[in-house]
Amino acid sequence: MNDSSTADSHATAGPLLTSRKHQGTAARAVAQRILTLERPQLLGSQPPAHLHPDHGGLVVCGAGASAQLQALRPAFHGVLAEDIAPYEKQVATPKEPFDLPTEGMFGCELPDVLQQQIDRGASFAITPTRYVRARDSASLKAIMEEVRRLERDDVLVILPMSIGWLQDETARKQLTAVINLIPHPVGLIFGCQFNPMDNFAAAVLNLRTLLREAPGTGLWRTDMAGFDALAHGGAFAAIGAGGPVRHLVPAGELPETSKKGGGPIYATVLVPEMLRFSGAKFLADTYANIPAPPCRCPQCRGTMLDSFFGAANAVKAAANAHNIATWNTWLPALLTEQGTERQRWWRNQCKLALDAQAAENIRIGMPGRFAPDTHLKKWAGLAIDGETADPRGMPVKN
Repeated sequence: MNDSSTADSHATAGPLLTSRKHQGTAARAVAQRILTLERPQLLGSQPPAHLHPDHGGLVVCGAGASAQLQALRPAFHGVLAEDIAPYEKQVATPKEPFDLPTEGMFGCELPDVLQQQIDRGASFAITPTRYVRARDSASLKAIMEEVRRLERDDVLVILPMSIGWLQDETARKQLTAVINLIPHPVGLIFGCQFNPMDNFAAAVLNLRTLLREAPGTGLWRTDMAGFDALAHGGAFAAIGAGGPVRHLVPAGELPETSKKGGGPIYATVLVPEMLRFSGAKFLADTYANIPAPPCRCPQCRGTMLDSFFGAANAVKAAANAHNIATWNTWLPALLTEQGTERQRWWRNQCKLALDAQAAENIRIGMPGRFAPDTHLKKWAGLAIDGETADPRGMPVKN
């Protein structure tokens, strides 16, 4: 089904703040939603079939996003936006923090680029921000100064940052201060090789702290960390349908996985009970001699989870459609809870996922085959608000 909600359906969600950052058009469009990021070439002529009408939405990401958004909008009445993702290849500088067109006699300024997105049918405009390297305070300041001059409330400011900004305490405090000076909602992306939430021991806790101290901020281009963000102070999130739009390799770097010999690139598949994205080849190998679990999501309706093995775009699109349908079915359970009850619900899901991975290893007779990620163990173990915690954030038993 198409997402039939309007951008204003959650105008009262979130903190009771009155600035355009918290109550403007962009803030209302994304509030208490987990949006889906997807590449144009994997979408086809229709939006994903199972976006939640009240809690989801679609962001077309990368080359061709503008044309795809314009093509989708006439038949799609939900939250829709475009992210051309210049941060994938371009590094910000103090003089050029955004990717702006230079063709024509006078080029094109940031307000023009944003208005063009709205004219194509976007529910809100997204800044074409370049990637900000660690310790590049000058470029971060340039972004802040330029977006502060925007006289509009329909803008989401994307900040694609090196994970170093979250690791270093001084840098994290500076980033938090800058976000709080930006009068628009902010979508944070953290770039590194592999999963940013596994990059250093305090990553999960530091992100929760930042989201709590910078209201109106969401997590962009992420995985199940989007659920953790919405449970711990985040205003919104955007999860990538496939691996290339879930994590950001820093601009100018090759993915570590591509340096190990190349070969076909397969889809990654969300294994629901495990809260885990696994490679399609890994699943095919794992279940070569034993039946794979069936998927009950509204897209699959019983299809086995090892059925997405293949390098063709059609296979990747099918796997991504499964991923999207799966997490969208979880959104009401997460977002109808509030405060510590939402945190407790999410932590319980993570604990159940750890149990599910251990149980599946026993069922298939492969000890350690499904090894829980560090961030999942953190989500399952860290204290929630009101609990006594040690310096690592772990609950203290009285």
